[in-house]
Amino acid sequence: MGAGERAALVSTPDAMARVVGVQPLYVVESPFGQGLSAAKWRLQPFRAVREEYPQSVLAYRTAGSAYVTKIYDGRAIRKRPRIGSVTFSLGDGRATWTLEGPTEALHVYVRRELVESFAEQHLSGASLPRIDDFFAIEDPWLDGYFRMLVSELESFDGLQRPVDSLLLGQTEHLLVQHLVRWHSNAAARDLRAIEAQAKVNPLRPAHLRRVEEHVRTNLAAEISLRSLAGLCCMSVDHFLRSFRAAAGTTPYHYVLEQRLRRASAMLRTTAAPIAAIAAECGFRNPSHFSVKFHAQFGVSPSQFRKAL
Repeated sequence: MGAGERAALVSTPDAMARVVGVQPLYVVESPFGQGLSAAKWRLQPFRAVREEYPQSVLAYRTAGSAYVTKIYDGRAIRKRPRIGSVTFSLGDGRATWTLEGPTEALHVYVRRELVESFAEQHLSGASLPRIDDFFAIEDPWLDGYFRMLVSELESFDGLQRPVDSLLLGQTEHLLVQHLVRWHSNAAARDLRAIEAQAKVNPLRPAHLRRVEEHVRTNLAAEISLRSLAGLCCMSVDHFLRSFRAAAGTTPYHYVLEQRLRRASAMLRTTAAPIAAIAAECGFRNPSHFSVKFHAQFGVSPSQFRKAL
């Protein structure tokens, strides 16, 4: 069995844990197994790590100042990545890595199918665009993306974190679009087409009302980006842009706002336990509910209730 066949039998975090000798601090996967997946790592020094993984790895340094060396096609590059720098590595097993000290990083794993799907919907070229390898670069968009992701993920509890699939679906599409636009070999005409597609008409009022009603009646349930796009008979990417143009916010933040509004109303008008309110309003656990409620209202749910 070849390296690629062995890698396909395990997840990328599992394969990586085997070669670096530590387990991730946590792993995040889409509830439907098709969206974004991520893992937070606290890595110790290692030498000459080379492995083929099922997915490409987008790594964001969150702590540490250790040097990293990348050896690719016989060329060695040694850097001390800054906090907030980003590295993209194809999972093809061609690069060898060494780490000279402890460090922390958040990894996002990019499936080939995501890029293929994006290319089918948005690009006219016959060949699949290749995301370029980059090592410890500073990209303000990716820095902001990862800061948001860290903030969201670390408000959940447990090793396998039950993160909102709407968040995962939304962020994966925005991420792939950015990587193709700014870090790929896509043809210039395709990049111009992507730019043009960014200017879309707002969602029609009838479609917007349909989405709002669906969200209102399903706040306690799992709401996926794909299901919302399906209500409007649109692709996910088209729906994301049209919804934002109409509502002035993303689908995830719109749903979050509706959940917080219902929660505040329940805190005012019922004596239900806070944990029950969190579940009724679609929050995965009381801790995540408390974090989001405090960010919105400036007080915890219990403080909000006591002040009434």
